[in-house]
Amino acid sequence: MSSDGGPTVAVKLFIDKEKKRVLYADSDKDFVDILFSFLTVHLGTIVRLFDKQSQVGCLDELYRSVESLNEDHFQSKACRAMLLRPINAAAIYCDRLKVQVDDSNHVYHCKKCCRYSGFSPVPDAVCTCGNIVQYIGQWNMQVDAPSVGDSTVDGVFVISGSKFIITDDLKVAPASTRIMFSLIDQFGMPGNGNIEEKVLNLNSGKITSLLRRALLTKQPLTGLYFDVPIAPNGTNLSENMFTKIAAESDSKFKAMTIRLVQTKDGSSVLYAEVGQDFVDLAFGLLSIPVGAMMKNFSQLHQNGCMDNIYKCIGASVKQECQSVLLSPKLPPYFGCSSNVLQIEELERMIPREKLVEKELTLDKTQVMKLVGAAFVTREALSCALLHSAT
Repeated sequence: MSSDGGPTVAVKLFIDKEKKRVLYADSDKDFVDILFSFLTVHLGTIVRLFDKQSQVGCLDELYRSVESLNEDHFQSKACRAMLLRPINAAAIYCDRLKVQVDDSNHVYHCKKCCRYSGFSPVPDAVCTCGNIVQYIGQWNMQVDAPSVGDSTVDGVFVISGSKFIITDDLKVAPASTRIMFSLIDQFGMPGNGNIEEKVLNLNSGKITSLLRRALLTKQPLTGLYFDVPIAPNGTNLSENMFTKIAAESDSKFKAMTIRLVQTKDGSSVLYAEVGQDFVDLAFGLLSIPVGAMMKNFSQLHQNGCMDNIYKCIGASVKQECQSVLLSPKLPPYFGCSSNVLQIEELERMIPREKLVEKELTLDKTQVMKLVGAAFVTREALSCALLHSAT
């Protein structure tokens, strides 16, 4: 536990005291699960966590624009709320992390409607009965977590493993002799007196700081330990690279028309007059997960090292979790018409064409079976009645 009483995760750093840098770290599955979960965090969430001072591109300004625009500019008040507080489609996994980056799983309910559809994770949403949902508390997603076997052996995302090695630029690999020799080749072997081992217990605040450094720096572990200031960075964009990305994107994309006001020498743009399609595209960036950006812009020269985490998703990650990290989805209803990155929405409901209705007459045995099932399983109707309905 941290000094504030919150949960922590331990990681051992190996530090070159003379050069004041972290050579590498070793940890168990808990810390690696947290690193991998960074790929599921939405860009809007990152801005919110750092109070619009994330320094990630121009996202802070986009977020402020959504906040400052009058509600009349959005289809509904809930639409603006969805951009300012996007929901993590992988929350059912991330809620089981030892330390969470964002644990604000708010749930809202229509107090005038007793139907299940009266619940929503989005504030100001309109219930099917026409009333506005109201906040009632935190949603504990632990009860709905998918079964993954023995949680003391496997992690949330990673397969059981004794230890992992994490480099300063967040390359992750199972600990092995080969990895250690590779690190020796990379750094040499500092004198024994110059290597210090330090165990850090990272709470939510430190993990969130590590997320920001992973997005903005090449040495996030060194920066975290020595509290190195984050320097502003610039990026050169290659036209050839984006031509290739565009060729692989949505074939139904429609060109956008905008009007630029720029300096005559072409050195800078003052502003642009744009239509609804461009605004949808720009604001929609806030709902995109980090992993989707890594998937589509892997060749982009990045200020941080989040791409290293993305490239490490492999054999150490459970098969059923790989797509969650490599191709993270949007929550239901979070897509927009300008989905140029072709990010899929998470399906929450079973398609209507796959549903059938059947009428049953329950005898005493079936009723007793249903009562017993309610005591031992969360799927009482399925366990007790499916065989009867065939």
